Amino acid sequence: MPEYGRRLIPQILDSIAAANPHRVLYSVAAFSDDCYDFHHITAKDLAQAVDKTAWWLRSSLGDASNIRPLAYIGPHDLCHILLTYASVKAGCTALFLSPKNAVEGALAVLSAADCHIWVQPSQQQPTSLIEQCLEKRPMRVLEMPTLAELFDAESTEPFPYEKSFQDVARQPFCILHTSGTTGVPKPVPWSHGLVGTMDAVRLLPPVEGDGGLQPWTSLWHEGDTLYSSFPMSHGAGIIMDIIMPSLYGLRCVLGPSDVLPSLNLVEKLATHARIDIWSMVPCLVDELVDSPDTLARLEPSKFICASGGPVSPDVACKINDVIRILNLTGTTEGLFIGNLVVNRQDWQWFSFHPYSGFEFKEVETGVFEHWVHRNEHWPFFQGIFHTFPDKQSINLKDLYVKHPTKQNHWAFKGRSDDVVVLSNGYKISPLQVESYVSTHPAINGALVIGTGKRQAGLLIELKEPTQRGIELLDSIWNTIEKANEISAKQDRLLRNYIAFAESSKPFVRTDKGTVKRHATLLLYADFIERFYDSRDRATETMDMDTTSRESIENSVRQVLARSVPAILEASVDTDLFSLGLDSLLVIEAVSIIKNCMGIDKLEPSHIYANPTLAKFSRELFQLVLALKQSSDTNLLEPGTNQRESHLKRLIDQQKARWSQKLNPFDCAQPNQYAGLVMYLPLREGTDPAQVFAWLQLGLQRAMNVFPALGGQIMPAAASEIGYKEGDLRVVIPPQAATNDTVRQLKFKDLSRTLPPFSVLRSKSFSPSTVCEDMIQPCDTFPAYPTDIVAAQANFVDGGCILVTNIHHCCFDGCGVIVALKVWAESCRFIAGDPSANCSWLDPECFNHSLPGIVHELEGNKKQVHEVDPGTWAFVGFLPPEPEVDGHLGATPAQNDPSYHPNPLPSPPVWDKKTTWPPLPDPAGRALTTTTFLITSEKLRNLQQAISASLNKGICLSLSDIVQAFFWRHAIRARYRVARIQGHTFTSEEQSVLELPINIRPYFSTLIPSTYTGNMLTLNRAAMAVEKLCSPETSVAEVACLLRETAARITVQVVHDTFTLLESLPSYDPQGRFSYADMGLDGMHAMISNMMLFQPREISFGDAFFANGGSPEVLQPLIERGKDCFRFLAILPTRSDGGIELMLGTLPEELDMLVNDDEFTQYATLLAAGQT
Repeated sequence: MPEYGRRLIPQILDSIAAANPHRVLYSVAAFSDDCYDFHHITAKDLAQAVDKTAWWLRSSLGDASNIRPLAYIGPHDLCHILLTYASVKAGCTALFLSPKNAVEGALAVLSAADCHIWVQPSQQQPTSLIEQCLEKRPMRVLEMPTLAELFDAESTEPFPYEKSFQDVARQPFCILHTSGTTGVPKPVPWSHGLVGTMDAVRLLPPVEGDGGLQPWTSLWHEGDTLYSSFPMSHGAGIIMDIIMPSLYGLRCVLGPSDVLPSLNLVEKLATHARIDIWSMVPCLVDELVDSPDTLARLEPSKFICASGGPVSPDVACKINDVIRILNLTGTTEGLFIGNLVVNRQDWQWFSFHPYSGFEFKEVETGVFEHWVHRNEHWPFFQGIFHTFPDKQSINLKDLYVKHPTKQNHWAFKGRSDDVVVLSNGYKISPLQVESYVSTHPAINGALVIGTGKRQAGLLIELKEPTQRGIELLDSIWNTIEKANEISAKQDRLLRNYIAFAESSKPFVRTDKGTVKRHATLLLYADFIERFYDSRDRATETMDMDTTSRESIENSVRQVLARSVPAILEASVDTDLFSLGLDSLLVIEAVSIIKNCMGIDKLEPSHIYANPTLAKFSRELFQLVLALKQSSDTNLLEPGTNQRESHLKRLIDQQKARWSQKLNPFDCAQPNQYAGLVMYLPLREGTDPAQVFAWLQLGLQRAMNVFPALGGQIMPAAASEIGYKEGDLRVVIPPQAATNDTVRQLKFKDLSRTLPPFSVLRSKSFSPSTVCEDMIQPCDTFPAYPTDIVAAQANFVDGGCILVTNIHHCCFDGCGVIVALKVWAESCRFIAGDPSANCSWLDPECFNHSLPGIVHELEGNKKQVHEVDPGTWAFVGFLPPEPEVDGHLGATPAQNDPSYHPNPLPSPPVWDKKTTWPPLPDPAGRALTTTTFLITSEKLRNLQQAISASLNKGICLSLSDIVQAFFWRHAIRARYRVARIQGHTFTSEEQSVLELPINIRPYFSTLIPSTYTGNMLTLNRAAMAVEKLCSPETSVAEVACLLRETAARITVQVVHDTFTLLESLPSYDPQGRFSYADMGLDGMHAMISNMMLFQPREISFGDAFFANGGSPEVLQPLIERGKDCFRFLAILPTRSDGGIELMLGTLPEELDMLVNDDEFTQYATLLAAGQT
């Protein structure tokens, strides 16, 4: 077994070159026009080029007893890698400087590192930074040979490197430097011992306190392909492009050296390089959410490794829904110490192995400062003590908050040296506000200012400094207001304490794009003082004549001329900013004018939009007239403005209750309720009748906030223009018709029928105890018209079993969760929480016209004959027959391969049943609801077993693995029973798995995240039954099939499904609609995967409920289809990390499952429910 933690990187390369010389280590992209090529570098190629570079260094510098630093700034190419390896072999060390350094910063690093040799890339002109450094610090300059010369190394003699780890553990592998965020940058040597800690991470043992979580490297597998957008002058660039590929056997992809990392490059690499792991600078991660097409292309990858700075939580949450975010934290001096892999939904929290020696000291209420203390494990697991061997404890000065419920989970809050301390002693941690405000598309960066002042301010750097129109400034203020909502009251920013950076002074930034706070604040020191002086003068008054436009013009000229004398003599049509007016003087002038004239509506944006004296005076005159008119009107007709405002509110409320016709995505869903059951514990001594009344009031408020919840769904009238058979319409009652008693919620006392809640909990809330028919308030397949919502609160001793049914034609799964959140939040509001006002709910959340509008707006509308026929695999309706529906069927052009150069596979084949509601089993059989548990430990074992069996370069998500495991064994149990009963299977008979997929990330960013209508497509995977159930077929093979079929879902495919559904002549499901899982006899199934949803996202509050008002368990109602569906459910991940699998089985199938050794190796029977 390799000596992990004591291996030397040059020796790893030499051993690979000897054992596997043709293994590709690096692939360098070479893109031109429509040509996408890669130059592959094998282990032999790299080893020979390294040796040739080492001989060149030896011949240029000779041998020396001391290790000499070699300074280098160059393009992002293989030169960094060759120089790093070769320097170690030749007794030197590469010192990588950031090209973004100021001259003084670069010189400080060179001086501190005692560096006297500069390596210059061949055939490249030195940059201004390099020229100035060499002018001020005489150094020997070596011109590095070209890459072509260095890789022409077939005849090169091996350069021996036979040192032991003990010999060189304290010697530098390379040298980088700090970012200089808090001063001048300082060199940081990375010793071989420090680098070895990256290798030793895999040795971290499971111990008490690790929460059962794996080390962060457990997700990195030999053969994975990695791309990093970090420059190799940055620590993350060296880690991802040199250290990780060497230590973990990765193939590293480098972009073209002359192309800066961008979303365009990411999209090309995702398409042509099959990247498994993305390592991205934070700003690039933030941009992904604005490019859904690019984001969709990353979905087949394993994860994005986010490091180097904070990413926006709101943005990253959306990305994490598509591709996992692996959030790592580390330091230049210590690298990544003890990071563990948290659950995917906890991506923004960090967890650390106990061997890390970390301590979090509370420095103020709820805020903890990060310390590290040396322990006996430091040589392998505490890299920072290789850099600081004389230290026993180090204050990392990072601030964290702890998770409210999960042990050893911490979220980064900022740095203690970033804290803004106001004159009253109040401390503000600026990171949250800055990162949120910076998500505005027009903002390049933001800094909270105000140390030593009475009020915090915000300095904003715009991407386009000249664009300061009213709409833009209002939009920015709206973002700041949202940031204020999530901030502590004392942290909130005031509108008149917002300033804009000067275009001539861009924020100072690091290589990774983050702002150098200290350097930028020094750059703006005078500006900040003037800003606060202007605030102090804002209360000044002077006489201003407002009787005419001319008098206002003269008065404004006098005000502005106090700060900009040139305005006194300037033309009224001269641009004020060209005369010397700046953002600080604008704030000061507006404050004085507002004070003198009493115009509360006056804002700096009025000057930016009217930047001449004439224009601004005209604007002021109109504001004065409006103010006078308003005063006169209020004197004559008190309440007029209030009545107009009230009228507008009433109109808006009426609009929310207008009838709506459902769109093709909605009509593609069959008539059925989506049912969920939530198990909610009650606080001790709570009266169920009181709880029910409160739930009623909460639901009533929810129906006012979200009127559609109180509506009904019914067939559209045949007389409507454009009517199709099967069209549906939502009708919402007027607000006046709302009664105190909400008919959609029923009460049922089951305290004498069912055991207490504590007993249900002890039985894992299994269906064996609670029969769905007992708690269900309505028919699954209702007759129209029917209520959109039907719910029932079932009470047992100590708890409430809350069952909700929301009609599937109006709401998909994500929409159902939004509806439940609105209800739960409304209950909290009724209980006295004013912040629970559902302000996050988008006004267009129930606008079912929106998908069609966006579909056409973004240019996705096309003729049905232009759609790839394979797209029919993603919808529930069957393709029309050409002889029946004429042009709607597949035309010759569609079936011509040249018409679709990359055609989708033909839809899978099954014995289609087209009666809806589906008919009960003709033999009278009914399935038993059965639940199995995969514990967190066995889940890890399953994932490790699958990952170990994969070919190099293949990556699978945990979701892929669980779905494949479930599908294979559920079908295999049925298959074995069928074989015993005499059924034979041909090689053509397929098992079809249907996976409903949320397509919001693919469809458009214009669709609100809280949109509740149907945004679903079916991912249909198919495999021959014999193969799926064969002992020769592995779960890994099945999971790879699921990953392959999921990759077919693209922006184009989801829009093409809308085109197909829109083209249908009828939405009547009879004879035209079919799911493969309909009927009990086939070898097909549908899986509803809820493993990433956390029940705690729904909180009714703690007025009556325990557990914070969140359900302890949330389950789908699946017994409703026990005689007509083969429906499988993966339940939300449990608090202990385990996953429950729920399915319906016949008795003989259950026997097969519990006796399937491959299945029971990981899954344990919890309970079999009632038929």
